[in-house]
Amino acid sequence: MKLNGIFEKCLSDIGGETNEDVRLYRARPKRILRRTFFEHVVWAIWVSGMRRKSAETFLEHAEEKGFCWDFAELGTWGKQDFQQFVEKLHGRPVPERANKKWKAVYSIAKKINGYSSEEDFRKSVFGGKGQSANLDGKDVQRLVNLELPFIGERNAHFIIRNIGGETIKCDRWIEAFLRYYKVSLEELENKLQELQIP
Repeated sequence: MKLNGIFEKCLSDIGGETNEDVRLYRARPKRILRRTFFEHVVWAIWVSGMRRKSAETFLEHAEEKGFCWDFAELGTWGKQDFQQFVEKLHGRPVPERANKKWKAVYSIAKKINGYSSEEDFRKSVFGGKGQSANLDGKDVQRLVNLELPFIGERNAHFIIRNIGGETIKCDRWIEAFLRYYKVSLEELENKLQELQIP
C-alpha cells in the first residue's frame, strides 16, 4: 500500500469529510500570503490557553464588536481606536492577559502591514518560500527568531502547520511521546522524513 493510501485511510477512519479537522487539514492554504498568515497568527494567539470552541465563540463575538481580520485595515488603526475596541469588547478594566493578547495582535498587524509586498513579506519571514507545502522546521525557527509577541516555538509550529507547512507542533501529546521513546523532536522529524511519512 502506498504511503498516500495509508494517509487517506487514516483520514477516512477518523470520519473523512464529516470530521471538521479533516476538512481544515484539506483546506490549508497553498500559497503563503500575509492575509492567511495573519489569520493563523490571531488564531494561535487566542486559542493558546483556551479550548478551540471557546476561542471560536470569543472571536465571533470580537467580530461583532468590530474586530477586523484584515491586517492592512487593523494596521492603520490608531492606538486609541484599538484600545476603544478592546474596552468595548472586554469592558473596563480589560483583563491583563486579554490586553496582552490584543496588543500582540495589533503589533503583528502593524508589522505585517509594514511589508511593501507579499514577496517582501515572504522573503523576510520565510526566506522567500512562496508555497506553503515547502515550509518546514527551519521556517518555525525563522518565525521564532522574529520575536513576535506570543509566538514562541509551540505557536510557531502550530502556525506553520496550519498554513500548510510540514512540521510537528510539539504539544503535550508529542512531548509525552518523545519522553516515552527518549527521542528529540528533531530525531522524530528526521525519522518521519526518512520514512516519507507526512
